[in-house]
Amino acid sequence: MKILIIVFISLFFSALNCNAGGFFVQASSAAAARQDVASGPQEDINNPDNTLPTEQQRLSPESAYFGNKTDRPVSAHKTNYFSIDQWPANTRAQVKFQISMKFRLLQPNLYILKYNFFPAYIGYTQKSLWNEGRPSMPFEETNYNPEFFLDYPVNAQILGRLKLRSVIVCPLEHESNGLAGVQSRSWNRQYVTVKFGLESRKKLEIANSFLADKASLYLKFWQASGYSDQDVYLRSVGSSAKFLDYMGHGEVGVSVRNFLWGGSLKNHQLDIKTPIFRDNRKDSYELEFRQQLPQMNFALYLQYWYGYGETLLRFDQFGRRGFAGLSFSY
Repeated sequence: MKILIIVFISLFFSALNCNAGGFFVQASSAAAARQDVASGPQEDINNPDNTLPTEQQRLSPESAYFGNKTDRPVSAHKTNYFSIDQWPANTRAQVKFQISMKFRLLQPNLYILKYNFFPAYIGYTQKSLWNEGRPSMPFEETNYNPEFFLDYPVNAQILGRLKLRSVIVCPLEHESNGLAGVQSRSWNRQYVTVKFGLESRKKLEIANSFLADKASLYLKFWQASGYSDQDVYLRSVGSSAKFLDYMGHGEVGVSVRNFLWGGSLKNHQLDIKTPIFRDNRKDSYELEFRQQLPQMNFALYLQYWYGYGETLLRFDQFGRRGFAGLSFSY
């Protein structure tokens, strides 16, 4: 599986030579802005009093990043999906689904000079394993993952179309499975994420929370705490491993968009992620493929999981399995 990481990172950089992609619309000139003012009132994207922003605010990365007032404060965070790993009539059938959203706390109007120093979000992700094929259809586990983070847009050019897109700082993230006794699992994290994007040559339509770029790479580093119960559990079953041997101290993810075909099925995306700084014998990889369905608000969703840590309850259990279903955005 390590070869997959090399392959997809290679895809990220090889996309520099691809023709499918998009460009970002540049900010309007000052003259055009003055003409708009003269033609009638405008809705300001930064100030609630309907007054025009300053030149620095209008041209700042935050203005392009947040969009305008019509943007909803609630949006998709991680991938939202419903999927299943067996035919529904199979007694081993398990439905896996994830609901994830983020809420923007403030309008982007708290500027100091030309920068917004507090782009604050609350995120919430819930992932469940549902034993649909068993009598009474019980849930095996649900992982609850709230977090508070600051998402700073950068959009700085590194080389050609390769850009540093954003830096995310999270002072508080919690994840637990809500179970009691020996099945209880929980931990806390503080993390920093650095995201890079390969700007596309042609404008890419945003569908189902796909990338705006041709390809993306992120590096996530965390400081973990509150996981001592998991270490106690491992010792109780005779293992000398630690919880972070499985979960690592960070994560790397690569995404590539529209690399297989064109036409009406051109909107598709492949994502792969894996923990880093973990025990080399505790492999863990998650691959997701989404294909937007024409004229629909859903995408075909395929997931393949290999290794440890699929959920908190399964963090020390090795597995490999595939899921198929639908993903959606909002």
